[in-house]
Amino acid sequence: MSILKTSLKSIAAVSLAGVLFSCADAPKKTEEVEQVEEVEELESMESVNLESDFIMPSPIQIAAMFNRSGLAYESGITNPTNNVSKYNTKTSRYLNFGVYSADLAYVVLNSERQASLDYIKVVRDLSDLIGMPSIFDGGNLLTSFEKNIDNQDSVLYILTTIKLRTDDYLAENDDASKEAVFFASAWVEGMYLGSKSATTESSITSRIIEQMSILTNVIGAVKNQTDQSLDLTYLISGLEEILTTFEGFEEVKSLDSQGVSFSDIVLTNEEISLLNKEIETLRTRIIAG
Repeated sequence: MSILKTSLKSIAAVSLAGVLFSCADAPKKTEEVEQVEEVEELESMESVNLESDFIMPSPIQIAAMFNRSGLAYESGITNPTNNVSKYNTKTSRYLNFGVYSADLAYVVLNSERQASLDYIKVVRDLSDLIGMPSIFDGGNLLTSFEKNIDNQDSVLYILTTIKLRTDDYLAENDDASKEAVFFASAWVEGMYLGSKSATTESSITSRIIEQMSILTNVIGAVKNQTDQSLDLTYLISGLEEILTTFEGFEEVKSLDSQGVSFSDIVLTNEEISLLNKEIETLRTRIIAG
């Protein structure tokens, strides 16, 4: 059993609820945004229950976590929107739906107007190709996004609506396990974006370490997804390599020692560089299609 499975599961509720769930303030509705979900749903929409004792954060939460930790926006590091044309397999479309969802959250939270418009269209295109056109309500949600592009609260509300509708679609079609596939690739992309500015002196580094606490559960959720037509071998092996690398660090090994907590972990620049390399390797494979 992974040392993180036992050492970190007990802190997941505290860490995720307190730090990872500190996402952007609850979006406000405007007259132009369809009130398709109740406000109380927004308060809990940021999580997906894939295991009875584990709640996954959404791509918006991960992006917001890094954003609030001081992650500086860098142009050109997201998956280029023109890459969408090469995603011709079911697996590549599912995985890059997650990647582009993370990229969309990243540019929205950094108030990148044109990039936000570009990425929402790519997410819409992939949702159609995957077979989930209903989540954009025939284009009405995209129109609302464009109309409200200068109001971040409204745009974030629309992103939560997309997330909720995706969950609803999968649940209604007995495909809820596919949410793990979307999230896993979004997690990789979010970690990649965060790692671009991570150093031992950066508060972003501690956020990356905290994200590692959920990796065992992410891997388990992906393995439990039920669609055998998806080829997820390289995704699973890549995630496992990232986990193995992390678990090999001396301070991580000390988690089983009495009195050593997860918050005490400090990684060296060399360890951070190695972890980032593993993340980037998997991310490169995913966006290659």
